[in-house]
Amino acid sequence: MFAPAFGFYEGTALADKTFHGFRLNNVDGNLTIDTIDDDSMVVSLPSENVIDPDAYKHWFWTADTVAFRWGDNGHLLMEML
Repeated sequence: MFAPAFGFYEGTALADKTFHGFRLNNVDGNLTIDTIDDDSMVVSLPSENVIDPDAYKHWFWTADTVAFRWGDNGHLLMEML
């Protein structure tokens, strides 16, 4: 499979990619973004048909460096560097 030089990665060779996972706290609404680029944490994706309030709501892998910041209108902005 062709591996893009940049952007989101949809293949299966993920060892050299960085994982970004988004969690939303159901109690207080806080957003947490986990960035995993080594073997210090395990990536545990949610199971299909199982509702887990602590599971990732969205995730992606990329070879790019990604910066997150809040915009003036309260939206989360993501910049691929």
